[in-house]
Parts: sequence; structure tokens; C-alpha cells
Amino acid sequence: MSSDLKLLVTIDVEEEGLFNGQYRSGKASVENVTKLSLLDPIFEKLSIRPTLLVSYQVASHKPHQEYLMQLCEKWKGEIGAHLHPWNTPPLQSLPFTHPVPSQLIPKELLKEKLDTLLQTLSQMGVKPHSFRMGRFSLGPKMFSLLEQSEIKVDSSIVPTRKTYGGPEYLVAPVDPYFPDPQDLSASGNSSLLEVPLTVLPIVPGITNFLEKISNAYPASSSIAAWFSQYLGSIPAQPMAVGLNRMKTAVRIHRYRGGNVVVIYFHSSELMPGCSPQHPTQKHVERFLAKMERFLSWVIDDLGVESVTLSGLRNSYFF
Repeated sequence: MSSDLKLLVTIDVEEEGLFNGQYRSGKASVENVTKLSLLDPIFEKLSIRPTLLVSYQVASHKPHQEYLMQLCEKWKGEIGAHLHPWNTPPLQSLPFTHPVPSQLIPKELLKEKLDTLLQTLSQMGVKPHSFRMGRFSLGPKMFSLLEQSEIKVDSSIVPTRKTYGGPEYLVAPVDPYFPDPQDLSASGNSSLLEVPLTVLPIVPGITNFLEKISNAYPASSSIAAWFSQYLGSIPAQPMAVGLNRMKTAVRIHRYRGGNVVVIYFHSSELMPGCSPQHPTQKHVERFLAKMERFLSWVIDDLGVESVTLSGLRNSYFF
């Protein structure tokens, strides 16, 4: 059975501790990265071509550099950039609660942090063209810096969601689009492709209604965002819902004419005790079994092709 859908499996390859709310500015353990090999039997069997979005803490850890390059080559995948501003040099104290939203970070400081990350990845032998902002905190300020860099495709927007400290993406498109640099929820003339995570409004138009309510009555903004996230949407995300709801999200997306399914998870979720949802090895094993069943269904039953972020940008749209 053939399908017009494309599948993108994106993995945030990062340090431990973030699920405990620890946004430390210094060195952090990156032991979890070696657990990526647990995915090898699944990815090899199904020809999954993942995009590994690597943070500075991981990229600067020399023992992992060759390992990641070998995995990427074996999987015919891609290594991209994942910016954690709280621990990517240069470090500067700011009068805000961590993690500081990107819109509140001085633009020059943001640029220096992005340059540090890209240079560190370059020392690994990687020239990244794909990007994801830590905590999905992508705003116009950060987006403008990406446009000036060699990044060609971003995957930092989660439709139907409002991130800590903003921005709000209740009405962002579900399929890839070229944004308006001043309003990232709207299509525009940017040459940088935005590839949102696959999170669907349950009822088409409900997020537009919620946004209107939020704009008309600012005090209701948090309620509208809560309703959109927990009642008004369905994600195709393995750490958010079970197998059947993931499949339902894909079916709905396909029925509505969707072209791309984008899922994500963190490398640390493959290591017991590094996330609240996976306290033991048994939990990790169940997660891997769910991933295998879902990916087998998407690839074998639906006939979907797995591509990387840059692969999508280069071959699917041009």
C-alpha cells in the first residue's frame, strides 16, 4: 500500500537531568547517549533514517563524537543542532527563571550561543543544516538568527501549544511551511523551512476559536492553552500517548490531506531513571516495543518513507 506521507523520526540527543527541572549551567552527565544503540534493531529492520538533534553538552563530549558519527552513517541519518541556552557558552546571568525563553535573551548572546553550538558540531565533522530549540522556545529573535546561519530547516514548533514564556502556537500549521519571520504561526516568505511536530487539533478550527477567545479576553489565555493541549488536540508522539492514539493521529492527519508525520523523543528516555515515565528498564523496553509496533505499522502497512529533516527540505520541496 503506497502513501504520500513522509515520516520523520527526530531525537533530541542531550544531557541528563532536565526532567527533574535541573537547568544547570555547568557540565552535565551524557551517559544516556550510548543507549541510542537500543534503537539499532528497529531502525535497521525498517530503514528508519533518524535526525539526531545534538546539544552542546553532548557534542563537546569527545568520547561520544565518533559513536554518534558511526550511528548516523549506519542509519543513513542526519546530525542537526539542538540549542540549550542555559548551558551553552557563553554563560551569562539573566534576571529570569530558568529555562529563560529565547525572546528574553539578548540577541547577541543568543547568536554567540548558536555559534558555539555550530562550531562544536563542526569539530565533530558535522555541518548541521537542521535545528531544534531547547524547550521548543523558538521566537522571531531566534528565528532571525537561524535565517542568517547555514541552518535550512527547523523543527521547533508544536502546533496547538503555548510554551513557557511564549511563544504561542495554537494556530500553527501542522504540515511543513515557510514561516513569516515576524509571525511564526503564519506562512510567509522565509527560505527556512519549518517542520512542526505532528500534534493535531481534534476538531479543525478549534484552535482558531481558542486564539480568538484568548485575544479578546487575555485573562483566559492560560485556560485556552490548557484546553488546547489536553482536550483539544491529539499528538502522534510516543512519549505523550499510547500506540492506538498515535495511530489515530496519523490516520486523522492522512485523512485531512497531511503530507508529513514528525515524531520526537529524547535520548535520555532510553535510560532507566532519566525520565519520570521510564523509571525502570522494563519501562524502557515497553517504550521500545511500542516504537517498533508503531514504526512497523507506518512503514509496512501504510507504505510511508522515512526521511531526515534536511532530506525533506532538499528532495521533497525542491
